Amino acid sequence: MSERKSRPALVAFLVAGACCFPCIVYADNGGVQTSISVDIVGNAFARNEDPATKLSVREAEVFFFAPIDPTFDGVLGIAAHQEGGAALFEIHEATIGSTKLIPWSRFRVGQFFLGVGKLNSTHRHDWPFTSAPRVHQEFFGEEGVDDTGLEYSILPPLPISLDLTVGITNGWKYGHVHNAGEKPKAPTHYARLVNFVELPGDGGLQTGFNYLGRTDAQRTQMSLAGLDVTAKWREGKAVPFFFQGELWHRTLKPKGVDATKSLGFYAFPEGNVLEGVDLGLRYDGYTVLTLEDALGRKVKNYAESYAPTLTWKPSEFSKFRISYQWDVERTNSKRGVTNAFLQAQTTFILGAHPAHDF
Repeated sequence: MSERKSRPALVAFLVAGACCFPCIVYADNGGVQTSISVDIVGNAFARNEDPATKLSVREAEVFFFAPIDPTFDGVLGIAAHQEGGAALFEIHEATIGSTKLIPWSRFRVGQFFLGVGKLNSTHRHDWPFTSAPRVHQEFFGEEGVDDTGLEYSILPPLPISLDLTVGITNGWKYGHVHNAGEKPKAPTHYARLVNFVELPGDGGLQTGFNYLGRTDAQRTQMSLAGLDVTAKWREGKAVPFFFQGELWHRTLKPKGVDATKSLGFYAFPEGNVLEGVDLGLRYDGYTVLTLEDALGRKVKNYAESYAPTLTWKPSEFSKFRISYQWDVERTNSKRGVTNAFLQAQTTFILGAHPAHDF
């Protein structure tokens, strides 16, 4: 069957399966493990009709991963997701890597979501909230940045936990796009240094320091510097308190034009209020630090969002989430609500789920 004919058929299969089984299936077939993840999201009561009121399968992913031989491991991840009302099919991950070849090290070669920050290196159905914060949308896109290249990490045997990741990728495209892009003047390159410390009461704190840079085909230089923090406390399998947040600064310098600098962050504390029920509040902030009016006067601007989120987890295999988000913008002395909407999300798991990092 030709690629032109087989692609719609595969998309139809994924979407049909997603509608019938809002789940993550994990199976072992002769050494090759298969994981199918489905993300179902509903939107309603949007103040400016964005997002549209509808229930849809936002994304369906199929993952195959297994040892290739005693040294190398392989991963193939393909996904169908909603974009512009259509289900699009694409490769999310296709890598060969190893944790055995180099002492204290791991690496992967191929296509993957770049290992910077917390959200960008986590698949969307595993986020602790439903929608992307403003800073993530502006700096990484709605879903995240994936590319093809090489990523290397090392966790040396030191008295403190320091995990360093560095990577370089093609850089022909940036963000979630569906074209071949253009050859950049400098490829995408990045680094992340992670520290982990144990906290009293069976808790842990993970802190990541991030950098990403690239120069596109039009000679626009971009640099990102970021900090991500994750903290959680456990009581058996329960997590009484969880926190995740990121702070990012971006500089964009087009050729022959003054640089534009932006700053954004989100913070999401979440606590257990009843058995299996967690209540959280995500707060986002975003500002363009160099915004000016037509006369060259600095314009004070600040966009913020509030998103209370209620998550019910009857077990580790099922999850239901509902949230309501208010978007507010301030310009000089003016302030107003620009949007508000309700979101609901469902994830259901059959079998075992692959382990996540902290």
